Amino acid sequence: MNHTSNDPTPTHEELLAALADGELASELLTLCELTDDATLAKRWSAYITGASPWEHEFPDEIAHEIREQLATAILAESVATQPSSDLVDVLLDHAVGSPIPKPEHLFMRKEMRLNTVDEVDWTDGRPEGADSFSVLIIGSGLSGIAAARRLHRLGINFEVVEKGDASGGTWHHNTYPGCGVDIASHYFSYSFAPNSQWSRYYAKQPEILAYLRNCVTDAGMQDHFTFNTEVLSANWQDDENLWLVTTRSTDGELRHIRANVVISAAGLLDRPSTPDFPGLADFGGAAFHAAEWDHSVDLAGKRVALVGTGASANQIGPNIVDVVDKLTVFQRSAHWNVGIKNYGQNVTEGEKWLLANVPAYGRWFRARTLLSQNDVMRPAQEVDPTWSSEDGSISAENARMREVLTDYIKDELGDHQDLLPKALPDYPPFTKRMLRDNGWYRMMRRDNVEVVPARGLRFESDAMIDDDGVRHPVDIAVFATGFEASKMLASYSVYGREGVSIRDIWGDDDPRAYLGMAVPRFPNFFVMYGPNTNIGTGGSIFGQAENWSRYIVDLVATMVEQNVTVTEVTDEACTAYNERLDNRLAQMIWSVSAGGTWYRNSSGRVTTNMPWTSFEYWAMTQDVVLDDFELTPAFDSPASVLTR
Repeated sequence: MNHTSNDPTPTHEELLAALADGELASELLTLCELTDDATLAKRWSAYITGASPWEHEFPDEIAHEIREQLATAILAESVATQPSSDLVDVLLDHAVGSPIPKPEHLFMRKEMRLNTVDEVDWTDGRPEGADSFSVLIIGSGLSGIAAARRLHRLGINFEVVEKGDASGGTWHHNTYPGCGVDIASHYFSYSFAPNSQWSRYYAKQPEILAYLRNCVTDAGMQDHFTFNTEVLSANWQDDENLWLVTTRSTDGELRHIRANVVISAAGLLDRPSTPDFPGLADFGGAAFHAAEWDHSVDLAGKRVALVGTGASANQIGPNIVDVVDKLTVFQRSAHWNVGIKNYGQNVTEGEKWLLANVPAYGRWFRARTLLSQNDVMRPAQEVDPTWSSEDGSISAENARMREVLTDYIKDELGDHQDLLPKALPDYPPFTKRMLRDNGWYRMMRRDNVEVVPARGLRFESDAMIDDDGVRHPVDIAVFATGFEASKMLASYSVYGREGVSIRDIWGDDDPRAYLGMAVPRFPNFFVMYGPNTNIGTGGSIFGQAENWSRYIVDLVATMVEQNVTVTEVTDEACTAYNERLDNRLAQMIWSVSAGGTWYRNSSGRVTTNMPWTSFEYWAMTQDVVLDDFELTPAFDSPASVLTR
């Protein structure tokens, strides 16, 4: 179906053709919303077996009835109606075939754009104090864009400085072959800016980057972004209660920026990690990190070494195997990969039409997509203290998932079961990031692919030597070796009260923060994608960016409205939060598994992942607890009493 929102009204038959491309469970919920009647959901939701599009068992005659009635409802022009909260609550409890916890309904309605609880607004109009208040955002990735959008909406002065030559963050810098997302596209986006025209159910880098840049231009924020500008240092000025940020442009010009508040949106995965391999300096071929892909290098007919088997390698390998002469994968440890039915599929034209033209369908499709992504595998990641096993599994569910994933690997290897020892991880699932299978195991079956176990590689001028001393001739080396995730805020220097460095507080790789965002002795300074805010049990980093930006800008708005000049989290609040966090982390697999993971720092502490569910973290960042901060008014008078 090729109709757009500007086309004439489609016929009943054309609608049925579009609905045949749609997701049946979402269509049932859409029908109930448009008819303001949950009866059919109550009657037929037993056929829904989960949140993924294929998780249903609708008989053909019921599927036909749903689509016939929905086509009639759409043509009845009830498409633009806004459903009642009561109806949505009832339908949410049928959305995946089983009830959703009631406290999560408010969160779900936010994601469906049915409330504005997540927006930050002035209490009584924009105050005059906003004219003299300024915020500096460091980084223009999806977190920086989210913060910029909220500040822009409130009319607060801000500037975004970016070391790159354009916005997009990691999606601007990572351009390697096959680069894409492992969270479904229709949830891997801001709730305030849904995209009905994703071309794939799991989008690739160019499309994600275009989406992010469109969010900037659609909001009219372009003039607030300064590119090709590297932040060198941020220094808190005790005598002025301001931040002094020093930047350097690509042409060497230094600039000193004064700001009331600094928001660091530099990201968690912004510093590529390349091991210092012996002999690398003598290697005569091209060598580069996956995040710094050299597109001038032609891989065709070359002997290529791919070092690493994580998320980037999983996408790169299958996408270059047809081009190269020989692909040698140097593997420290195998990774678990899960197969997703629609991972490589294009979004159908009918589905695009429904998403663009039937708002109710867009709401329910996003809701079900969210529910298929958020924390769905969490039961296999939580430690059962009563469980005992010899294979390192942490619970019965974790052991069951190991069996399921092992069977998947065996199926994908087909008649190449001799590769199983190299393909099968020796640690329990979810110790490391679970990967979406990009065709990794089928790539391993190829005649021009060799997987070499290797932990201590060294280079010669035209080869790499593995642990056993075997020489592998190589023309090009690609390092898919991850990022320095624990070395947060390492790309520039940060000095807080009395000149204390963030490194004095965190050391090299042991960061801690209140809610992952605020650090004592660093007033008016906030971190997005900070310590222990990475999603480890499934979800969208866009959702996290909305959480961080909402919380931070809410606090900024309070500062402006109440004439507060300094906001600093207390030691007590930060310590108490991290004690709760550590206790919960101890119950997660990343803390107890013997397998290595970038989630942990050099001393073994999990510094990247949060132990909370996506909903829990959303709930705890919804309301700023002002008692957890020291707030200093701009002047000392009876009129400056702060509202807490």
